[in-house]
Amino acid sequence: MASFDFFRDKLTEWNHNDLIQRFEDEEIDEEGFLSLEETDLMKLIPKAGPRCRFRKKHNKYLKKRQQHNDDMNIQEATSLSASIKDSMCSSGNVTGEMVSQESCQKAIIKPRNQTPKRSETKRSIDKRFGTLGESVPTTDISVVGETVYDQSEPSTSKIRPLQVNIPGKRKSDETYANKQTKKRQPGAAVGITERFEIETKTEVKKIMQRVESKLDDLPSTKLIDFLRGKIQKLEKDKKEIVGVFGKTGAGKSFLINTILGETKLLPSGNQGACTSVMIQVEANMTDSDSKYIAEIEFITEKEWKEELWSIFSDISYKDRNDEDQERDDDDDEKISALYGKDGSGATLEELMDRKHFREIPEFRLSVKKIFLCDTAEELSEKITCYTRSDTQSDTFKRQYWPLVKCITIKVPNSKDLLEHVVLVDLPGNGDCNKSRDEMWKSFVGNCSAVWIVSDIARATSEKESWEILDSTVSLFGPGGECRSISFICTKTDDIEENNQKADARTCILRRNETTKKQVRDKFNKQKEMKKHFSGGKDFLQVFTVSSKEYQKEKHLPQEETEIPKLQEFLRNLNDRRTRSSDYVSGAYGILSLIQGAKSSDTTDSKEEVCQVLEQRLKDEIKSIGQTMDEAYETFERCLSEGVRQSEESCEKLMNKVIAPRGKKGSGYHKVVKTLCKNGGVYKPKGKRERRMEINLNDSLASCMIKLIDEEFKRYFPNEGKRGPIREQIDTFTLDTNSLFGKNPKVSLHLIFLKTEETELKTKLICDLREKKKKIYCTLTESIKDSMRQCYIRASEHTGKDSLKRMKDELHHHMKNNNIFQKAKEDMLGCLINLKEHIVMQLKCKLQESMDLSLKTSNRSFFPDDVTVEYNKMKMCYEKLMGSSSTVQFTPRLDLHTKTTTFESQSGNGRKRVQVSTSITMLNPEIVKELTTHNRNPTYRLQCPKAGLFQCSSTELVFLMEGKGDVIYMMTQWDSSLLGSMTPAGPLFSIDCPEQSVRQLHLPHCMCDEKDDNLSVAHVTDGNMEIVQPLKTTATHVIVNITHLSLFGLIRNWFSFISVRSQVLLFLRPQGNRPQKRILNVILLPKNVPLCEVEHQQKGSTFIQTISNCTLSPRGKYGLCCELVPNSSTKPKSGQFDYDYSPNFHPTFQVFLDCMSGIENIRLSLLDRGSNDQRVWECLIPTDFEPPQINLINPNPGAEPELNPLLGAAFVDKYMADLIQKVPIPMGIADRLFAENMIQQEMYTTIRSAKTSQDQMRLMLDAVRSGGTVKYAFYKALINHYPYVVRDLGKIKLLLSPVSHLVEHGACNDKIVGSIPRSTHT
Repeated sequence: MASFDFFRDKLTEWNHNDLIQRFEDEEIDEEGFLSLEETDLMKLIPKAGPRCRFRKKHNKYLKKRQQHNDDMNIQEATSLSASIKDSMCSSGNVTGEMVSQESCQKAIIKPRNQTPKRSETKRSIDKRFGTLGESVPTTDISVVGETVYDQSEPSTSKIRPLQVNIPGKRKSDETYANKQTKKRQPGAAVGITERFEIETKTEVKKIMQRVESKLDDLPSTKLIDFLRGKIQKLEKDKKEIVGVFGKTGAGKSFLINTILGETKLLPSGNQGACTSVMIQVEANMTDSDSKYIAEIEFITEKEWKEELWSIFSDISYKDRNDEDQERDDDDDEKISALYGKDGSGATLEELMDRKHFREIPEFRLSVKKIFLCDTAEELSEKITCYTRSDTQSDTFKRQYWPLVKCITIKVPNSKDLLEHVVLVDLPGNGDCNKSRDEMWKSFVGNCSAVWIVSDIARATSEKESWEILDSTVSLFGPGGECRSISFICTKTDDIEENNQKADARTCILRRNETTKKQVRDKFNKQKEMKKHFSGGKDFLQVFTVSSKEYQKEKHLPQEETEIPKLQEFLRNLNDRRTRSSDYVSGAYGILSLIQGAKSSDTTDSKEEVCQVLEQRLKDEIKSIGQTMDEAYETFERCLSEGVRQSEESCEKLMNKVIAPRGKKGSGYHKVVKTLCKNGGVYKPKGKRERRMEINLNDSLASCMIKLIDEEFKRYFPNEGKRGPIREQIDTFTLDTNSLFGKNPKVSLHLIFLKTEETELKTKLICDLREKKKKIYCTLTESIKDSMRQCYIRASEHTGKDSLKRMKDELHHHMKNNNIFQKAKEDMLGCLINLKEHIVMQLKCKLQESMDLSLKTSNRSFFPDDVTVEYNKMKMCYEKLMGSSSTVQFTPRLDLHTKTTTFESQSGNGRKRVQVSTSITMLNPEIVKELTTHNRNPTYRLQCPKAGLFQCSSTELVFLMEGKGDVIYMMTQWDSSLLGSMTPAGPLFSIDCPEQSVRQLHLPHCMCDEKDDNLSVAHVTDGNMEIVQPLKTTATHVIVNITHLSLFGLIRNWFSFISVRSQVLLFLRPQGNRPQKRILNVILLPKNVPLCEVEHQQKGSTFIQTISNCTLSPRGKYGLCCELVPNSSTKPKSGQFDYDYSPNFHPTFQVFLDCMSGIENIRLSLLDRGSNDQRVWECLIPTDFEPPQINLINPNPGAEPELNPLLGAAFVDKYMADLIQKVPIPMGIADRLFAENMIQQEMYTTIRSAKTSQDQMRLMLDAVRSGGTVKYAFYKALINHYPYVVRDLGKIKLLLSPVSHLVEHGACNDKIVGSIPRSTHT
């Protein structure tokens, strides 16, 4: 019972009483409560909001619970050397045999107080490796203890992998039964070294968890957020992908099983059965790391319906004269696999009947199906029907592979090979299904290595393997990141049996060598294929393997089967050693930053070092910029020639695709028709033969691609030489090592900067790989985009001579739209973007790091002491790097904090930016897609450079250190945080993606700028921090900021000092009676933005008049209306509430029953507390315009009230234009989904579409049914993109609130409404 009381108490403490009954129903005790995983939480707490709040509290509780254990475990870092020494000394000589379990046990139970000295450990390692005939590489130790190597890949790791050849024998007489679950067991020395590194990383993780726990208890600031982000990014999750291609029956599945030491993981071996879906295999890194897991991802129900419709269309096509139109066995196989005899002669509706999918409800719900199994054999049996196409089975058993998009298999105990690597079993040429094909292309483009698997008997003669290579080479070559190709010849044991075993072995090895030479020779003859690569050393590797021999050792020892070579290939790609070293180095840099800031008070030294580094940064960036400019000029020349050649030969290029020789016009009709429907691409179906896809866009771009290929390969190689741009990144350095000797007191800061520099260079190289793929594809994608409308028009041609009309349409559009020039400009634009990205990343990231480490006030940096953590981290780092650091740290208690200025207190530190003291007024735009509620518009102010910029709508002023967009909105004050304080201005939620805001000027309404009651409230994560202003002017309160969140002005609640105020007038009709009107009179403080109020006054006309007055908070006032008979005012008296809520209601309402013959209205505001003294009055002419009726939205700021029939007609008429003109369709989709106009499946499909045009096409397909769906779409379209409707329908819309105020002069530089103006421009 006490076990259940535990979770009840916790849920009550966390304000989750509503969950107690649900937890009791699920019989969750204390152990279950502590072991809750994400999948459990999704079932227990379906709603996302409560689940997120519970998860946050649950995680925090678990961290605190583990605190004591972490304190104990962290001490074990000091005992690692003892473990290494004991392990290494447990045997006198090292052979190929494994280290005995007894030795390992001795290393583990060795008393921890016998830690050897570093020199002893090093001598032990040297001696150990000396017995192997290998020596530890000589290292160059710098003053900071770094081991320097010339590495092609930048890495925070300074350890070169030890090249140790370990001789030894394999026990060939060991039976297959004893080895079927055998995993890789490293040699003794390598295994001990690797285990040491992994254990070190584990200890370092515990240290960083302790530091992160301290950060969690601190309020959010820019510095603290920076540290949290750095810790979270330590564990890089990008994995290397190995794409495995091969013909059916080549033995891919069997090969993968053998490499992983599994016998029955991937289904394989049946005659007539083949893998039919993409399968990715990776290490199980989940909490259930001892389980075999399969995650099955399905295509959507809509996609399957479209695929069936396509199959039926092919069947019904009557033209039998063209060979391309014969019935494809692939289609029949899909139908028979899923439906059996029920599929024969069934209609589309019958095949989509839910009864066929009862066993896979996940398919209809668009969620993954997950299997967790204890053994590989059990998992294999469960997933067979989702992976295999079995045509030889005598009995029908429903197979679901036609519905599968991809399967992910997570294998336990495989971190040695697959912790950072994913093996993907891929079909050779994509898929006719769009989503599967996109995923296939994504996998191919991201492959770091490609394996082509072929039966050794047909390695050179079989066309399919080489056709796969030829058809995909552009995707994983220049359009991808493949760094090596491996041709794997399988079934080397398949030979004629000889009487003597030695003869069989000799025969196998002889054929292996011959085949390797033949494959290399054939590859070298593939000139078109080879031109995509730089031809680096070992780019093409040939392996001759036998999975059976590896398991049984009948003719060959395991080493000669070459399976161990493939394992080593994966192990090198996995590179756990470098990843561990990167993690430790990054963590050491973070703690060096914290400790250095707390221990250093040498301001002059910091400034001197910072100036040197800033100048070096500037010089290095200039050098990179010059290289990028050279690349731009080179490609500009190539592309200009490509445009000329393309324009001259475009007719030939197009006819090569749409009118090839030997194809009859009528018979080729369907190919051209399908090509136009699919954006210029025709992908043949069926297994009759491997046919290449037909791509008109590739053909049109071929001249330009051919001319840039050599230069592209030179500037962006995947393998071999690094290329000029990559080389510039590699050689980029701030050379912090040279500053250690002269500036020992800032050595820890310099260590941090060194790790930051290395980490950034690694990231930029990854970015370079990703962006170069997009650059290479730009030409084809640009031409596809330019031809899109033409493809649509051509596909709509039907009837007699439709083929000719389609061709004419394509030719005419190509000639008259400068598609080649546009493609050139698009590619050059991508090169410019690449340069800007690299330069800005180096400039901003490193400048930020310098500011944080060398310009931030020490004492305010990190209040908690991390000396213990730093010293332990330093010890782990030094042991891992194999050398001692000369940087010594002595804790200092007397810390000196210099006087803070704006520059030193900013998040980016003292950036010497010269800005003008004058303020530039800018008009903001309302960001519709970011507006969370129609009463709370979100503004974007685009600041073009460094300086002071004021928003004309809200009067906010931002001091910018550089170019940036500031995004902000008014939000609700939380009264529970205010206590005895009260708002003195609106609460603004402010953000700037570029983090370039350094100072904030909040408008106030105090009559006396010397009023010391004003403070700035900074609200983060439900907590309010009171910040004292830097300065208060006559109009604004100025405050320096470290990071952006919620800011607003507050003052003492008991203060009754008068404030500058405004009287705002809005006129609206009384219902349907145009002669009778209501004048809303709103009393507000002067710093409430007028645009916010006007946004809420639905269907009212704002009356410009003198609005200024001075009012007392919570004072009583009355309104007097003169010169209008039969008018009435309610209420007689009203209180000035000093209101800053997002909702602004009228203080008074004047009911005007008849205004005929009346020229003016006189209004007066009377102070009831001062004998009705007039504090404000105005004379309003009655010739003002009545509220305008907007054809689209009669109530500005309100939901559109539209004619459903007109809206539907508009959508139907301009459907094609909307596809091209709506820039971000997801805002409309969000609205439709929120109103239940589209289902979850459709919403997910729209969201997953890659381009905005595809998203709009899907959305328009969903609303074609008309009715309320189309009406809702039209309303959402107007709400998000009124200018699109205006431009298409030529309908004059009312301007948005901000632009309306700007156009009519309602927003003044200083005071809104101070000068009477007309309501017309």
